[in-house]
Amino acid sequence: STLPVLMLLTLLCWFDFPALECFQCDRVNTSGVCVSGGGTCQTQDGQQCFLRKIYEDGMLSYGRQGCSQLCTPMKLFNPNVIVEYKCCHDSPLCNKF
Repeated sequence: STLPVLMLLTLLCWFDFPALECFQCDRVNTSGVCVSGGGTCQTQDGQQCFLRKIYEDGMLSYGRQGCSQLCTPMKLFNPNVIVEYKCCHDSPLCNKF
């Protein structure tokens, strides 16, 4: 039955993770250097650290890091663009590019 799995996922969504420091950057270049809005953020109210990478035509184009309330690990595909989301809450600065 999938009911226990759904219950576990529901509990994880509402679990209040302890405060955590995350990398924050509005734009990370392909070398991993923050070129806009760099620093750190502190998670609060169940937030997690996130890392988003944008690939264009199969090549890494840029990324973004920060703290987010809504973070679901996933990959979104378009004909020429892939957006990859990663979320973490296991250690400080876990969203390294």
